[in-house]
This record gives sequence, C-alpha cells and structure tokens, in this order.
Amino acid sequence: MQNAFIRFLKARKDLHGSPRYPRKPLDEILEFLRFTKVEPYIPQAATLLDIGAGDGNFLRYIDGHLQDAVGVDSHLKQTVEFKTYRLVPGFFPYDFKAESVFDVITMMAVAEHIPMDVFPDVAQACWKYLKPDGKVIITVQHPRVEGILDLLKDLRIVEGFSMHEHYGFDPECLPRIFNRWKLIKRERWGLGCNNLFIFKKP
Repeated sequence: MQNAFIRFLKARKDLHGSPRYPRKPLDEILEFLRFTKVEPYIPQAATLLDIGAGDGNFLRYIDGHLQDAVGVDSHLKQTVEFKTYRLVPGFFPYDFKAESVFDVITMMAVAEHIPMDVFPDVAQACWKYLKPDGKVIITVQHPRVEGILDLLKDLRIVEGFSMHEHYGFDPECLPRIFNRWKLIKRERWGLGCNNLFIFKKP
C-alpha cells in the first residue's frame, strides 16, 4: 500500500503537459481507493483502454505496469502523449477510433455519467475494442451516494467535477447491458458505497 501511495503522489505531479482537473483532498483519496481497487485485476504488460480517463491520473499511476494504454475523455481539449500512453479528447464511443484491440477496458466512476440511451452503444464498442478473454472493469457508486456527494459539494469538501451529469444511475442494470460478457466478479466495497463489476469477453 505504501508503494501504491507513493506512485499516486508521483502521478499527481507528473502531468506531461496535460491539464490537471480540479480536485480537493477528499476527491484524491476517493480516486486513490478506486485505483488500488482496480489495479490488481489488470495483468502485467496488458494493453488498456481507460474510458473517462480525466487528466490521465490512472495511466500515470499505473506507469510501468502496462505495455500500452489509451485514455479517452470528453473534457480533454487536445491529445496528450507520454511514454507509451496517449490521452485523446472525445465522447466514447462516438468520437473514438482505434486500429488495435485491448486486453482490458476500465470505466472508473464513469457509468453514472453515461446516459442510459447511450449505454448500448458503449457496450457494443467495448465488445469491438476488447480482445477475446479480455475484461471490462467498472467501478460505480451506489445511488444513495448521490445525496451525500451533493452535501459534500455544498460544503466544498469535494470538487464535484462533472457531478451535474449524474442522474441516479442504478448499477443493477449493468449485467443486463453487458449481457454478451460473463460476469466474473461483483463486489460492494467502500462501506457499501461503491460497486465493482468485472465482465469477461468469451
């Protein structure tokens, strides 16, 4: 855990020319917890597509673990390249194109921002860009957290970046949306406030 925290602190400083999205200390703690939750399920030397990558903090945090990675985020203004990683602007899947397929696709704290009518296209694109036996890893908050986050934002304890996009997404619908995959892990964590889903492509 100490090594993970050191890498997280280093990632915050190592921006490689990409803009830094606003965060408060609690935002960073929650982000760190998501990163350490997801990292064990990503194989060494994997290729990764990170949907909703923000300013690329996860890709910098996991630096050295991956063979290659692409992060896509609608709030980015320009493409940023560093080492074997690349951040690209755009709404997934409509603004995203890749020649290759990936071992792992991650969506951390992203599902609650995706409109329900867009989700079938997201699932279809994930199928297209994922290798056989590849994994889609999703972390998503429990709907009851919405009210807590609103309060924390009002108290200026969290930044609440893009919280206006939240609409009370129910994570129970994810197995139905990703019904072509095999659900290999489902876990509630963080005092029941968060969910982890891992789907494997046959």
